[in-house]
Amino acid sequence: MKRIWLIAAASLTLLSGGGVGAQERMGSAAPAPAYRPGWTLTPTFGVAETYDDNISFFGRNTAEEQNDDYIATYFPEVDLHYAGHHTQFGSGYTGSFLDYRSHSGLNRWDQRGRIEVRREETAQIKWFAHGNAAAVPTTDLIDLGGIPFRRTGATTMDGRAGVEYVISGTNAVSTSVNYNRVDFERPDDVSAFLRGGHIFESMTAWRHKIDERMALGADYSFRRASIVGDAEPFNLHSTQAAIDYEISPIWSLSGAGGIVYMESTPTIEGRTGPAWRIAVERHRVGRTFHVSYLRSFIPSFGFGGTVKNEQVSVGYRTPLFNNRRFYLDNVAVFRDDQPLTDISEQLPLRSLRTYTIFGWEAQNWVRIEAFYARVDQSSLRAGGRLDRNRIGFQIVTSKPVRMP
Repeated sequence: MKRIWLIAAASLTLLSGGGVGAQERMGSAAPAPAYRPGWTLTPTFGVAETYDDNISFFGRNTAEEQNDDYIATYFPEVDLHYAGHHTQFGSGYTGSFLDYRSHSGLNRWDQRGRIEVRREETAQIKWFAHGNAAAVPTTDLIDLGGIPFRRTGATTMDGRAGVEYVISGTNAVSTSVNYNRVDFERPDDVSAFLRGGHIFESMTAWRHKIDERMALGADYSFRRASIVGDAEPFNLHSTQAAIDYEISPIWSLSGAGGIVYMESTPTIEGRTGPAWRIAVERHRVGRTFHVSYLRSFIPSFGFGGTVKNEQVSVGYRTPLFNNRRFYLDNVAVFRDDQPLTDISEQLPLRSLRTYTIFGWEAQNWVRIEAFYARVDQSSLRAGGRLDRNRIGFQIVTSKPVRMP
């Protein structure tokens, strides 16, 4: 019974389309530590060497021979966690200093911070709150649709809070509110297609448990988006019938289908379209797999207005050589963003992000990883295709310390 509610809570996150995410380095994909009761402080330090074949984010066939470099990266990190009987608290900071060998003018920090609280008040009521903030050097590090990839700095903030309430043995409700904000460094040459703005979102999911493996219900979300340069905010409503199903002890499925509606404004015509999502996950000790598909309308922090977003994500992690100290981690995300609103400079975007990590946990406190990452984006017009490949290795040291 408990796992059905966990699947339902995870589906609420998928309904929201995820928060604003950003990360520069490609490695450090080992599982999160298993915290013991009480306070735990985990300092981490790592160094990496990366080859980047498109440091300027030029399109294909543009100055390719002068557009690559080797980057040394130094990243300190600290994590503070508390595990109590009913309360979990976590916070952390990560900084990555990028040191370009030949193009030192591109040197800068990539910084991220987070804070999270989870509390189980009773067997029926749980609540959570978390926030993330990041300052990133390039827009391909922002995990949102409708944003062109450019060497332009950005700051992001993402705050979310919610409650899960088990009404009875067969009914449960989850509700949350989310606030996202993206601000770009906006020189004149990118101000038209890197807008920025903020989104307020509320999400509610109801589930009725049919049996120990299946729950049916409904999801509703409301988004109010304010994009820099748009005449006024606009509102999006999504209503979907949902199913969460535990296929086996290690496989689970979550899916929903319905409609998404964009309200009309004095400058934008109202629209209605189908909304779909489905996700399949496999969880086993040391091994994970997931694949998901999402279709909806989303605000565009890039060109402004609204886009029809279709997204496919697949990833897996597995030990290698029958040895838990060796692991392989792969993730790929494809997005197709098609303009819906009548904004002259708005363009369709097809984007791909993928990374592969081969790692060795030499000791409990040190990991050595080799990685490859690629981003690819096309605006479906002449000269509108760019790609970026990065390959490298890193060494990460980390040692949890119990605090009194």
